[in-house]
Amino acid sequence: MSSQTVVPDEAESPRKERKIGLWGASGSGKTSFLAALYVAVTENTADWRIIGDNRASVDFLTEMTKSMTQHHVFPKKTEGIQKLSWTMVGQTERIVGRRFRKKKETVPLRFRLDLIDAQGRLLAGMDRADDLNLDFGETRAMKTPKTEADQLIEELAACDGLVYLFDPLRERSDRKLEDGDDFQHFQWALQNIAHICDKNGTFDTHLPHYLAVCITKLDDPLVFRTADELGYLTADTQDPYLFPRVVPGRTEELYLKLGSTSPTRSALKVHDSIRRYFHEDRVRYFATSSIGFYVPPGATRFRRANFRNVVPDSEKSTVIRGDIHPINVLEPLLWLGDVVSR
Repeated sequence: MSSQTVVPDEAESPRKERKIGLWGASGSGKTSFLAALYVAVTENTADWRIIGDNRASVDFLTEMTKSMTQHHVFPKKTEGIQKLSWTMVGQTERIVGRRFRKKKETVPLRFRLDLIDAQGRLLAGMDRADDLNLDFGETRAMKTPKTEADQLIEELAACDGLVYLFDPLRERSDRKLEDGDDFQHFQWALQNIAHICDKNGTFDTHLPHYLAVCITKLDDPLVFRTADELGYLTADTQDPYLFPRVVPGRTEELYLKLGSTSPTRSALKVHDSIRRYFHEDRVRYFATSSIGFYVPPGATRFRRANFRNVVPDSEKSTVIRGDIHPINVLEPLLWLGDVVSR
């Protein structure tokens, strides 16, 4: 048996469990994003594993992954609130040591993903705004039982990191906005989160959260061609399929371009709110796809002339054409998990 002396200043003190919340308007792809998580972990070149913390989380990942990989259909939209938890186990690079003995080492990293996936209508308070029961100073006698919207806002406010999903296709002219536009969803939740954080003392000049803003559906022709025409696409040489990805540092520009061509331009208002309410160095943009690009059977590389992985179907609105290869589904979570665990 061997013993190891731990320098007191370097010993880890007990930390609270870190939580990451999933945030997005109705139809933004929250459930598909979560369903693609297991495949994203297994296909990623980094050495990561994901472990369900409870039966519901294990069953969700198993059933939703089967839906997309075997049945080639998208999972059903979320009803109400789903609280799903996994433990991520892997490694990261950290600066260790003190003063002149600092060096970069690969260290184990283990953190918990508590992802709160909620029906998009709840994120706009559409179970009726007058039903929201946040505490704005009312006496106990005046309060009514909490609604699902109350629970969701409190869960999001308690998170250390947030993943916000922006669907560039949602507000196009051929999409119905029965549940409101992106800004309506975002602004309603943001104001209520800010109220809770201000009340509990965690709002200084900005919200305390780290925020990963994810442009979804990079595989869609509109998003892909916009990024391509702007010269924002590259390929990761470590990716065996050489799938396109947005050049690091250009994703926020792509977000603004896609937002400026939307009929409502609500994404630009969301962007302004993000800059106003979140610390600039705590926000990062990602371009993602839950299903990735199509690869024909037997092919070993991405083909620009044949990349669509979602096609119309006679019985369902759309089906997944081939295997799924998630793009940047895992990366936002790993970034958040790393920064909130420091």
